[in-house]
This record gives sequence, C-alpha cells and structure tokens, in this order.
Amino acid sequence: MSETTVSMSRSAIFTLPLRAWSTITAVPAIPALLLLAVLAFFVQPRMISIPFLLILLRQAVPLGLVALGQSLPIVGRSIDLSIGGVVALVNVVLSMSMFAGSSPWLSIGVPLLIGVVVGAANALFIVFIRASAVVVTLGMSVVLLGLSFLLSGGAPGGDINPAIELLARGRIVNLPYAGICLLMLALVLTVVVRRSVFGHGLTATGGGFQPARLAGVAVLRDLVLAHVLCSCFAALAAIFLTGYIGTGTLGLGADLVMASVAAVVLGGTAFGFSAGGAFGVLVGAFALTFLANLLTAIGVDKPFQLVLQGAIIAGAAMLSSYRQ
Repeated sequence: MSETTVSMSRSAIFTLPLRAWSTITAVPAIPALLLLAVLAFFVQPRMISIPFLLILLRQAVPLGLVALGQSLPIVGRSIDLSIGGVVALVNVVLSMSMFAGSSPWLSIGVPLLIGVVVGAANALFIVFIRASAVVVTLGMSVVLLGLSFLLSGGAPGGDINPAIELLARGRIVNLPYAGICLLMLALVLTVVVRRSVFGHGLTATGGGFQPARLAGVAVLRDLVLAHVLCSCFAALAAIFLTGYIGTGTLGLGADLVMASVAAVVLGGTAFGFSAGGAFGVLVGAFALTFLANLLTAIGVDKPFQLVLQGAIIAGAAMLSSYRQ
C-alpha cells in the first residue's frame, strides 16, 4: 500500500511540468498576465496596487465585452470584423440630442437593436449566402462607419444621457459598475456556452460544419445567434465607452477589432475549441489592457504597441495550434 502511494506521488511530481505546459498552451493569457505583473513590480510598482487594478478593470470593459462577443463566432469557425463599425455608429447615435434627455432604457435599447440588425445582416450573407466572413464583416464595418459620418455630419459631439455616464463611471464600494456588469455577463455567457444546446451546437459547428449538421446540430441557427450576440456585445461596449468619454467621437472603436481577436486567442479560444471559456477571454482582455498601460508608462510609442500586439496574436495562435 505504501509503495503504491509513493509511486503515485512520484508520478504526480513528474506530471507537474506537463500540466503546467498544458495550462500555458491552453490559456496563454494567464502566464502572460503573471509575467506582466512581475515586470510591473520592478518598473511601475503602483500598477499592481488594488486601486490601480480597479482602474484597469474599468478600462478593460469595452475590450472585454467585444472580446466576449467575438469569441462566439470564432468558436463557430467564423469571425466578425464589423464590431468597430458597430461601436462607432452607436457612439454617434448616443451623442445625438434626442437621447441626452430620454429614458435610459431607450439609450440602451436602441444600441442593442442596432446590434441585432447588424448581426442579422452579417449572418444573412455569411450563413445563408455562404460569403466570406472576413469580406462581409469588413464591408459591413465600412457601411457602418459611413452611416456614422452621415448622422454626425462629420462633426460628432453633444451630451450623453447622465444615466449612461453614471453606468460607465459610477462605483459601488469602490468597485466600478462597468466591471461588475462585465463579470456578470461573462458568468452568464459561461453558463450559456457550456450548459445550453446553443453552446454545445456552436462548439460542434466549429469542429466541422458538415459533421455537426449530420449529427443533427442546428448549425445555421447557432451561427446566426452567434453573430447577433457578437454585435450586441459590441453595442454594449459602445454604451460603456460612450458613457465614459462623455461625447461623440468619429472612428471610436477601430482599435478594438484586432485587440478583440488577440484577447480571444490569448484566452484559449479557437475554432471549435474554448479551453479558457469566457473568463479566459476576460483574462486576455485584461492582460492586453495591462500591457498597454505598462508600455505607455515606460514611454513606448503607439506604433510599437501595435507591432507587439500583432506578435502576441501570432504567438498565442501558434500555442493554440500546438495544443490542438
């Protein structure tokens, strides 16, 4: 009995490195965030203080939301590059005078309606006409940016509904409302993806369209819902981002497109595969936000930050491919 116990203990010790490597390749954002925290400890120690981390949590909300939405099409072997256009259009719409003094529910409902329409339009071309997701969503992004220019007359501005500003900037017991909403949505999405028929079907679709259909999965329905939810998450991100900056801004959200893909990949999500789930994606979004602040603190220019972000996407994708 004792020899068996010793043998099992030795086996567990030998498998620890393999388990550690499996964790790194499954959710690269975890070791990346730990490494960034160590670097910050020596370069900018205040960045790992609780007050500053709460500030970073609020900053990460827009990216976290679009990344959560982006993870759904990616799991289903698709992608949505129109989220930047959704954010830009919602920002301009919310800055229009008719919303400044209206009901807060209208200021939330209209952006979500925009998200539903855009997501359904994307799904129409991608799912039913079988057009390329990259081409369709890039084209949709251009259309949405054009609409934002038309609605704003090239000069957006105006006041934002005070309730939206409170939602984006407010705190309860020093915790930002926006961060609480992000974590709650991540929890809901985790349950939906891991426990619902939609979640299982979407994962099966990502593993192979034809095999999933032959297995009885409603692949068309699941892909349509994935794209609609993705656009709705982008609309929610626009609500928080607009409330935080307090005005309309042309081109808002353009930097969220590739950053969302990076956060998803860092979070351990790939086609038909999601090791980290929704919270893995959030860790990826937080890691990218932490990295941007750290690079800014040490004086690194924005162009180099973009180069580094691209390298991170490539590295995380290689790790994900290796694991699969």
